[in-house]
Amino acid sequence: MKSLLFSICSIICVITFQAQEQTFADFEWSELTNNRVSGSLSPILAFPSESGFTMYSVEKFGSQFYAPKIINITKFDAFGKPTSAIDFKLPIRLLKDAALLKIIEGDNKLYFFSNIAVKKDGKNVLYAQIYDNETHRVSDPIELYTIPFEKINNSGFFEIASSSNKRTFAVLVNQLFEKKTNEAITVLTFDENLNKLSESTHTLSFESDRAYNESLFVENDATVNIIKKTDTFKKHPITTIITVKGNDVKEQQVSTEGFYISDSKVISYNDSQFLVGFATDNAKPTVSVGGAKDDSFFIYNISEGNLIKNQKWSQDTRKRVLGKGYLNLKIKDVLMDNEIVYLIGDCYSTDSEEIDGKNFEYNYTHRFGPGIVIKLDINGSVIYETPINYGEDYLNRMEVLGSFFPFLDNGQFFVLANEKEYILKNKKIVFGSEKANAKAIVLKSFDDEGNIKTIPFWNSETGGENQYATFAPTQTILIKDKAFYIYATGKEKHKFGKMTLK
Repeated sequence: MKSLLFSICSIICVITFQAQEQTFADFEWSELTNNRVSGSLSPILAFPSESGFTMYSVEKFGSQFYAPKIINITKFDAFGKPTSAIDFKLPIRLLKDAALLKIIEGDNKLYFFSNIAVKKDGKNVLYAQIYDNETHRVSDPIELYTIPFEKINNSGFFEIASSSNKRTFAVLVNQLFEKKTNEAITVLTFDENLNKLSESTHTLSFESDRAYNESLFVENDATVNIIKKTDTFKKHPITTIITVKGNDVKEQQVSTEGFYISDSKVISYNDSQFLVGFATDNAKPTVSVGGAKDDSFFIYNISEGNLIKNQKWSQDTRKRVLGKGYLNLKIKDVLMDNEIVYLIGDCYSTDSEEIDGKNFEYNYTHRFGPGIVIKLDINGSVIYETPINYGEDYLNRMEVLGSFFPFLDNGQFFVLANEKEYILKNKKIVFGSEKANAKAIVLKSFDDEGNIKTIPFWNSETGGENQYATFAPTQTILIKDKAFYIYATGKEKHKFGKMTLK
C-alpha cells in the first residue's frame, strides 16, 4: 500500500512539475497575417506600453532597384491588432529623392535622417523628419546642415548619434576631401526637438582622405567621441579616439602593437567615458581567414587615457569555441547595472549571391553564432566570461530570426532566444520533416558564476506545423517588469504577441 501511494505521489509530482514547466511564461498571439503586404515588409517594433506598441517599416516605393524609400508607421493595441497607420516619403529636392542615413528611436519620437547631394545646385543637405508617437504625425523636413560642393564624388558625408537618455543628438560632418591637406570636420549637437545647441569645426591630424571607418557616440552631457580606424588593411591597424567637447578637441591613439580593436562602444559612468569591446593581437590574417579573429576583450578609460584591462579568452572559452578566437565577433549590446558592465558579443557575417536572370537582385545568407557574455566592473575586474554555443544560417528576410535578446531583471542577466525543439528534447528527426523547423522560445538565466540554466517554453508555439511562425529574438521589446511584446515570422506569415514571464 505504501509503495502504491509512493508511486501515485511520484506521478502527481511529475505531472505537477511538467505543468509548472510549461507555464513559466504566458503568451497572447495575434492572428497569422501575410508578411509580404506593403506596410509590414520590414517591421521594427518601438514604444511599448500596456496599451500597445508602434511598428515602422522602410520599403521601396516602386519596383525598380533604385526606387525611393517610403516609411510606413502603424500603431497596434495590446493584442497585436492594428489601430491606425500612416506613410510618408523622404524629402525630394530638384526631383531627386533623399537617401535614408539613419533612424533613431527617441523619447516617444522617431527621427528619420536623410541627405540629398544634387550636382545642379551644388549642395549636400542633411534632413530630419520627426514622428511624434502621441500625435501620430510626421513633421515637415528640417534642414540640419548643408555642405556646398563642386563635384558629386566629393560632396562630404554625415554621421548621426544619440545619447543614452535620448535627449541629445550629435552630427559629424566630414567636410570635402582635399589632397595634401588634413581632414576637416564639423561637429554639431542638438536637443530632442533638433534645436541646435553647439557647432564647432576642427582640423584633425589625419590626411583628408582618411575620413572613413568611423563610429560616432554622444553622451548625455554632449561630449562627442569619434572612434576612427586607419590602416585597416595593414599589419598594424590604428584606432584613435577623437573627443570633442564644445570648441575643444583631443586625439588619443588607443591601439598599440599586439592590441588591435575590432569592435567597440563608448559607455559613461560617473561623468567619465570608457571604451569597451573586442580586440585581437594579430590583425594581419583578417582577409585570409574571412574576418577579424578576436582573442580578447578590453575596457579603456577615455577620460584618463589609459587601458584598464585587455584580457585574453580563458582556457574554458578556448575549449568551448572552435579555434582560439571568435571570428566576426560584433558587439550586440552593452548593459550596465551601476558599476557592473555586461559586454555581449554575437558572431555575425553575411554572404550574397546574385540571382540568375535578375539584375541587381541577390540572395543573402546571414550567419549567427557563437556568442559570448562578459560580466566585469568598471575597474576591469572580471566576474565571468560565458560562451553561448549556437550557430545558424538564415536566408534573406529571415535574418530577423538570428541572434538573441539580452536583458537585466533585478540585477540578474537573462537571454531570450529560440531553439529547435528536437534538440531541446534530445530527439532524432527525419530530414525534411516540418518538425525539424519547430522551435520553442527559451529563457537562459546566468548565475553569479556565469553558469547558464535553459528553460524552454513549450507553450510558445505560434501555429501549426505547416504555417508556424518562429519567435524573433531581435524583435523583442520590454513593456515593464517581465512583460514583452514579441514578433514571430515564417516564410509567408507573421504575427505579434505578448509574453509575460512568471
